[in-house]
Amino acid sequence: MSLALRNVSFEIDGTYLLNQVSVDIRPACITALIGPNGAGKTTLLRTASGELVADGVMLDGQPISDIALEVRAQRIAFLTQSSALDFPFTGLEVMHMGRIPHLTGAIHDRRMVEEVVDKCDLGSLSQRIYTTLSGGEKQRIQIGRILCQVWDDLESAYVLFDEPTAALDLAHQLTFFNIIQMLRDCGAAVVVVLHDINLASKFADQICVLASGEVLATGSPSEVINAGNIGKAFGVSIDTLGSSERPIIQVRTIL
Repeated sequence: MSLALRNVSFEIDGTYLLNQVSVDIRPACITALIGPNGAGKTTLLRTASGELVADGVMLDGQPISDIALEVRAQRIAFLTQSSALDFPFTGLEVMHMGRIPHLTGAIHDRRMVEEVVDKCDLGSLSQRIYTTLSGGEKQRIQIGRILCQVWDDLESAYVLFDEPTAALDLAHQLTFFNIIQMLRDCGAAVVVVLHDINLASKFADQICVLASGEVLATGSPSEVINAGNIGKAFGVSIDTLGSSERPIIQVRTIL
């Protein structure tokens, strides 16, 4: 099983948002995408999910655009930066929307959602009206929704998150990272866009650094988090602290 981008380019009005990008999204691996604003991180996720059509995106060796939408949706779940929903559904009803790609019946679907509610500690939010929730509470429900989408078979799942921790407080950020580690341990491939490089270093198995639509570096935290890569991508000078295996950065100055 594999989801791979091979020399993928995507342009709008002559501007390349991705330029010859190659990334392997591996099962049982947490991949963090880091880079400055406009680097191409969201576009990479949108092409990897099949939302944007681009040549070179392959799921199990087959062009993703050739795979039926319902089949693709059973394998790939994508949490975007914002999920607008203005109807007064309960949190539980929103999470049940993750079951739409499946034809597994009400009993099975209910069991999948209940398992996600329990695993993600969403019981206190499940019966509340979604539109009355805070931004962080809505995000927790949306995380639950996309997990319901692939919960049947995590070993073959690809779970993509675009800045998932932006609205979460510290405790729920930690809960989120515990969840994605659980997904990885179950065999799922997880991709997460993060602005906090230290969180990426702490929790990711693989880090991909993007800038101006191109991949600057891909590898383990120890291979990628260094003054050269961070300086080139973000235009800052840094000191690296902590272990050599999972370095922590401290920004010194703008270059």
